[in-house]
Amino acid sequence: MKKFFSNKYICAITAVICTLLWGTAYPLIKLAYTDMSIETVPDKLLFAGLRFFIAGLMVFLVCAISRKNVFDIERNRIPKIILYSLLLTVFHYTFNYIGVGNASATKTSVLASFSAFLGVLLAPLFFKKEKLSRRKIAGCLVGAAGVIIVNLSFFEGSFSFMGEGFILLATVCSATGSLYGKKVSQGKIFEVTAWQLFIGGAILCAISLFFSASVSFTTKGVFELLFLAFVSAASFSLWTALLVYNDSGKIMIYNLLIPVFGAMWSYIILGETEIFDPLYIVSLVLICGGITLVNISDKKRSHK
Repeated sequence: MKKFFSNKYICAITAVICTLLWGTAYPLIKLAYTDMSIETVPDKLLFAGLRFFIAGLMVFLVCAISRKNVFDIERNRIPKIILYSLLLTVFHYTFNYIGVGNASATKTSVLASFSAFLGVLLAPLFFKKEKLSRRKIAGCLVGAAGVIIVNLSFFEGSFSFMGEGFILLATVCSATGSLYGKKVSQGKIFEVTAWQLFIGGAILCAISLFFSASVSFTTKGVFELLFLAFVSAASFSLWTALLVYNDSGKIMIYNLLIPVFGAMWSYIILGETEIFDPLYIVSLVLICGGITLVNISDKKRSHK
């Protein structure tokens, strides 16, 4: 498995597939909110909980088919899996789902890319072998400029803490959770991913039901829920494998592709035209520049 996921071509293709799938989440979540009459915060958390609970079951099924024993987990790893689940599923998606409902899908996907910069910057704190270079820092700054420029509306008073603010908090949880998950998942990638999604989904469901959450199941809404569950099951499993077998910064920088795919899917699915705004075009150019600088840095290091 290590040889497979550490291959540079397979690594790149897999990372692109993950970000392509994640890009569909933002517009589909907004559609599902409408189709399933989801309006309140508890309702949104229940939807999130169901999505990840089902995703966990999907990964459990894959483990069963591949004859992986999901119950063969060391006791000292259990508290770590719970913390991993809280960071990457409960906290991350509590902020994310509320934020998605209060900001445009295109803006949400662009803001979410901030986790890529945090991943590059924080990786050395989690893994001593991963170092920062001037070029990497420059790449993060250029990319961050792309994220900030698309939110110049903040200075016009249209920035919403419950919208854009919560999405930014979600990115912090996503970056730290992903890096922590790399440590926790060593040797048991799919098993840990299954438990992370399952536990996180169950906690979100419990919290939301305590606050009397409810959703109206419709045929279209259930299809959207199942597809989003599949997106989580597939993307988190593959992404974790990439993180475990490669440098964290090298993988997490691919998160910058999420706004590109998110904007594309938002236009195709929702008809949002913000992607054609000059600010978004400048933003995407800067983001691409940032990812290029970071990748050049990695290539130079690998030839030393």
